[in-house]
Amino acid sequence: MLGSTLFVDKSRDRVRPVVNLFLDELEEIDQYSWASGTLAWLYRCLGQASRAGARGVAGCLTLLQCWIYEYFPGFRPSHFEPPVVGPDEAWASRWIGQPATGSVADPSVRLAFYRRALDSLTPADVFWTPFHQRPHLEVRRSLYTGVIRFADIGEFYDPARCLRQFGYRQMIPPPPSRPQRADRPEAPGGYVIRIPESFDAAWDALLSHMVHIDMYSQPWRTYPYETTADYLDWFVAHSHCRVLRDDGDADRLVDSAAVRFDH
Repeated sequence: MLGSTLFVDKSRDRVRPVVNLFLDELEEIDQYSWASGTLAWLYRCLGQASRAGARGVAGCLTLLQCWIYEYFPGFRPSHFEPPVVGPDEAWASRWIGQPATGSVADPSVRLAFYRRALDSLTPADVFWTPFHQRPHLEVRRSLYTGVIRFADIGEFYDPARCLRQFGYRQMIPPPPSRPQRADRPEAPGGYVIRIPESFDAAWDALLSHMVHIDMYSQPWRTYPYETTADYLDWFVAHSHCRVLRDDGDADRLVDSAAVRFDH
């Protein structure tokens, strides 16, 4: 469970030694926040995979794939309607045993094809609240803002940057927290982010380290991807809005391939 599902690395059949530290006191296992630890490890692995020299990705990819299916219906398995799960069932079990989405015939242009599919998405193509119209009412700690950690791995978690997933209008978020040290070279092996342990105190002081959403933003008024009037201009100025460059190269690659995307 720990080495092959939650905290997967690229060693295949081996487990990081630090995992054994969590098993010393078996009676304390249910007191750990396994969900936030799994997410912190996945965040770190995605950061490493974003480096130019990366050759793969680790982390709990089951979590990542199910997140994609829930929020982006166009990438779900073709011709499949996920069943309703019971209160004691894992949400990800909705996708057990389902075939992958449509594929691209020519693997040499597969990446460009899916990048183009991402750039073609509109706000209406996203299911903004797949779990609950107001998920923070079910899981209050989802509005926690601060550091989440797995052993020595710390990552920032900031729900203010994705308020629409909580059923609220998105507004310009506050500036992000900064780590004590951050080295992100092209080679993923030198990827280092250090966050002071003093930041961990926020986890035990939830009321003072959470987005008080009722004061921060307002519920949707007209549509589920609503933003404040100034947000989109800020987003364009601070983000990479498209995956592909606008030089036409990707279009020529995709148009020249025999592709199949059957949903």
